[in-house]
Amino acid sequence: MTKARFALVTGANRGIGNEIARQLIDKGLVVFVTSRDVDKAREAVKSLGDSAIALELDVANETSVKNAAEKVSGQTSYLDVLVNNAGIMFEDRMLDFDIGNINKVMQTNFVGPIVTSKYLLPLLKKSANGKIINISSEMGELASLEYGGYASYRLSKTALNAFTILLGSELKATSVKVFSVCPGWVKTEMGGSGATLPVEKGADTAVWLATENKGVSGRFYSERKEIDW
Repeated sequence: MTKARFALVTGANRGIGNEIARQLIDKGLVVFVTSRDVDKAREAVKSLGDSAIALELDVANETSVKNAAEKVSGQTSYLDVLVNNAGIMFEDRMLDFDIGNINKVMQTNFVGPIVTSKYLLPLLKKSANGKIINISSEMGELASLEYGGYASYRLSKTALNAFTILLGSELKATSVKVFSVCPGWVKTEMGGSGATLPVEKGADTAVWLATENKGVSGRFYSERKEIDW
């Protein structure tokens, strides 16, 4: 009998996160579909089938993350995939020095994945092939910072990439791999109608890393290829 595979996707009630959850389910995984609003998670699972489990998880709230991890532990003794997808963005400039925006975005986009990884790592270590996939952005690439704009978002994704390198290095002796993924400019509520990629394409590389024995831990990927930091 084939052993069930379990994944958890943050911010999975809409957009790229929802599509990642959908594609993982299509590949046979059971997916915890999380949102900070549990009603939105419950609504999302209605179109995802019996292999989707709604779960409240606010990545910006450590207590919420801890509670979610405990609920996952009550349903499975291991976790194969964690996709840190939840994110927010403001159209701010660095010169604005809007500390409120910076704090909000860093808490969700950078600190959130750290906390979520911390509380779910014990379950991931019990998988034979655990994966942590951090949804980053080309806007966090070092070379792209020269373009300016979207300061808090760019800072958060650059920091998330650094976290991927650090955690990947520290987990080398375990079965858990860590990746950053740039999904591209995707047509979602955040990406806007002018984006160039459908949401199915935006989810592809994350799902590929989650389900195939591909990729080097601690590296940055887009379109199934390693890219520069």
